[in-house]
Amino acid sequence: MTILSEQKMFDISDLGHLASPRTWRRLISRGEIGVLRIGGAVKVPEAELERFLSERFTPARANRKEEPRTVAEIIDLALPRKRRAL
Repeated sequence: MTILSEQKMFDISDLGHLASPRTWRRLISRGEIGVLRIGGAVKVPEAELERFLSERFTPARANRKEEPRTVAEIIDLALPRKRRAL
């Protein structure tokens, strides 16, 4: 894992394309996704988001012609502006 200060951080509101803020808060409170808390702000490191998504990724069935997308491609689709800032 890279140093936290070198990673892109996402607010819960940035992740609204993937799930509701309420869902993210519930996952955080259950300890299913790691966060960085600074004052009242809650930040999700990119590496932690990738870990969380890759654990829940279900590949397409074998009879499909398309290859399953990588976690990075899924994040790019959901958060295109955030990834380009890296």
